[in-house]
Amino acid sequence: MITEKEESIINQKQGIIEDLKVCISYTPNKENDLLCLMEQYLKAEEKNRRKILKEIERCINGEKYENPFLAYNHYDEKDIRKLDNILDEFIDKVRVISKTSNDLDQKVEEILVDTIFKINELHDKCYGELVDSWRSIRLIELIASSAKGVGYENAIDIINKKRLW
Repeated sequence: MITEKEESIINQKQGIIEDLKVCISYTPNKENDLLCLMEQYLKAEEKNRRKILKEIERCINGEKYENPFLAYNHYDEKDIRKLDNILDEFIDKVRVISKTSNDLDQKVEEILVDTIFKINELHDKCYGELVDSWRSIRLIELIASSAKGVGYENAIDIINKKRLW
C-alpha cells in the first residue's frame, strides 16, 4: 500500500521525468526552425554550410527537413529512462530501510551517495544538459524528502557536497 507521502514522491519524480521529455519533443514550426537553421549556418564551419543550406531550402519550400534542434539536444529518451530508473531504485531502496535500524544513517548515506554518483555520471554523459536549475531544485527536494521520510535529516548536506549538477 502506497502512503500519501510515497505518492507525493512518485509524483515529484514523474514531474521531473515529464519535463525532460517535453524538452526533447519536437513540433515543426517553420519560422522557429528557419531561425535555428540560419543561426547554425552562421556558426558553422565552411565545409558544413552546404548541408545546412539544403535544410533551409527544404524548410522554405515546405518540404520535409531535419529537426534543427537536434544539434542542441544532449540527451535522449534512453537517458531519461536511465534517470527514471536511478530515481526508482533510490525510492525503492529508501522505502525498505527500517526506521528502527541501528545503522539507519549509514545505510541512507550510502544510498544517497550512490544515487548522486549515478546522476552525476549521467549528467556528465549528457554534457551537463540533463539537470538544469529547475530540475536540480526538484531532484534535491525529491531525494531529501525521501530520506526524511525514513527519519534521515541530513540529506541536503550530502546532496550538496556530492552533486555536480
